[in-house]
Amino acid sequence: MKTKRNHAFTLIELLVVITIIAILAGLAVPAYNMVQTLANQNKGVNNARQIILAMKLFSKDHSSQYPDSVANPLTGSLAQNANDAFRFMIQEKIVSDERIFGCPAGYNPDGNLGQSPSYSYALLPGENHWSMTANQTDTTVGNMPLVYENPASLSWPPLWNADMAGKIAPGRTWTGGKIIIGRNDGSVAVEALAGDKGMVGPRVMAGGMNLFTQASDGIPQRVLPVVIGNASGILDPIRDIPPAPRGDTPLAGGMPSAPQVLGSAPAAPDGLPPSGL
Repeated sequence: MKTKRNHAFTLIELLVVITIIAILAGLAVPAYNMVQTLANQNKGVNNARQIILAMKLFSKDHSSQYPDSVANPLTGSLAQNANDAFRFMIQEKIVSDERIFGCPAGYNPDGNLGQSPSYSYALLPGENHWSMTANQTDTTVGNMPLVYENPASLSWPPLWNADMAGKIAPGRTWTGGKIIIGRNDGSVAVEALAGDKGMVGPRVMAGGMNLFTQASDGIPQRVLPVVIGNASGILDPIRDIPPAPRGDTPLAGGMPSAPQVLGSAPAAPDGLPPSGL
């Protein structure tokens, strides 16, 4: 007579299955995170490329000059920071979507521009991720770093804070001490910095130069900073006339505190790489 066999898993078999699942999950999570990081970096690279293209289009109508070197007719002055320079291109209707000035895992605009001609709500403090090298032109040497992720120090070369990797923080890097840099020739790439801890600058090349100092022939350049602060609305009373309608009123409850400027420290603290890194 045949007897019925019990097909239930034993405790040891269950533990083996659970262990295998845990191992597979442990392998899958890092792989997913890597894929997600690469996707975010590709999005950032594409945004930087679009910004440079817009600057090239602007220069064709302004004697090869970029927006930071041309007085804005609405304000009568030159851009004081990267937010101002990039907003100028929106006012000139070269850029219609401010979201190209954001970056995944970084500072991002909300897409609200406000009304023409001032576009008061475009690139408010906290809505721009990208710094730029000031006083360049379309004819400047092609390998000059032109648009790059906001630095923690405005020295030349700039410095970034690798300890803030993966966080939405001033001067942060990607994991592994990497940042996105776009050059004047339109090329954009994820570049590895000199380290992945603390305040770091670009890698040193042969002869002691780096991609910033080499492109400028050893002459320090000025970095236009990114403005951070209360992104709900810090308005310039001259620039922002007339104000654009919005669900929240920027000036309700009084004027917010003045915006902060990323990388405003003129020099790196003791122990950091020298400006000629």
